[in-house]
Amino acid sequence: MEEVAVLPDEKLQLYLDRATAWIHRMAQRKFYNETDPDLLTDLKTASVLLVEYLWVQDHNEGKEQVMSGIKQESIGSYSYTLKDDTGEESGLTGMKELDSILQSLIPKPLATGMFFSVSGPSRVEKKCEWK
Repeated sequence: MEEVAVLPDEKLQLYLDRATAWIHRMAQRKFYNETDPDLLTDLKTASVLLVEYLWVQDHNEGKEQVMSGIKQESIGSYSYTLKDDTGEESGLTGMKELDSILQSLIPKPLATGMFFSVSGPSRVEKKCEWK
């Protein structure tokens, strides 16, 4: 996005810091010592897309058109509008690539199965009263 590319370094760093914080919250961990090249590529891509997303969120002009997924085109006096409707609602940003990366970073619950489950006391001590 051209508007983001011309931001001063200080302003761009603020957006990068916000994007990094967002990723850390989503993943519930930090990636400071990450060495997996595929994950590093995803993190870089998510950071760039999040910076653009945050910039759009901060600027009202054109926000609705960019974020709505509506595409409008005119040919002569004829115009039409298409909504990018995939049937999928991610609930995150609405950007397919970014949402896919962010969802892949969300921790998945571990399936513990029945190996270590405890259902409660296995023996209940009963007192007998003799009369």
